Amino acid sequence: MPLDRFVCEVTELCPSGCSCVKRPYNHSFDVSCPPAALSSLPRHLPNPNAPPPRYGRFDLRFGGSNMTSVDHRDYLVDTVRLDVSNSQIETVSDEAWRSLQRVDRVDLSGNRLVTLPRLLQTENVSFRWIAFHDNPLSCDCEQRWLATWLRSLGSALRQPESVTCHSPGWLEHRSIVSLQSDDFCRNPSRERLLFALKVCRHCCFFTIRILIHN
Repeated sequence: MPLDRFVCEVTELCPSGCSCVKRPYNHSFDVSCPPAALSSLPRHLPNPNAPPPRYGRFDLRFGGSNMTSVDHRDYLVDTVRLDVSNSQIETVSDEAWRSLQRVDRVDLSGNRLVTLPRLLQTENVSFRWIAFHDNPLSCDCEQRWLATWLRSLGSALRQPESVTCHSPGWLEHRSIVSLQSDDFCRNPSRERLLFALKVCRHCCFFTIRILIHN
């Protein structure tokens, strides 16, 4: 029998409807939940050291959940991967963001994140591997720091060209990493209107001068 077939299923403190499996061959502890099984991160998970020996860090597969937020959990410091992709997540607490930078792989793609907190830049929060694509991110003027920060992640950012603006309309579908700071605060429609008004004023003034001299 292949070594990967030798597993130890754990039931104590395992979230309802989920599977918690120790895999001796690679010392992993997988917690996997089917879509819609969770409405929040579990408060507690099984002790990875009971029974001994220690089985490494948690591999948490919670994709397709009903979570609307991600809050800090103590076990995140012992997590190698957190997959909460294709869920309903709208917010991630500041404390959770700080904890997530210790996780090797964080998948937040396919959620409902509109903004990211400035603390990601101001506190030098960084990631080894993170996915943000397919979120309705706002690219308003207050988020102009975002392009620089996303570029600073380098190869850690997955599918960078797919991390796009959802709003405002003139930046919709634009890749955020391709934007410059001024792009976030420039409204082309407003600029065209101001230019048209300026031209109109100039034409009116010129016409009046002609009429006066005639």
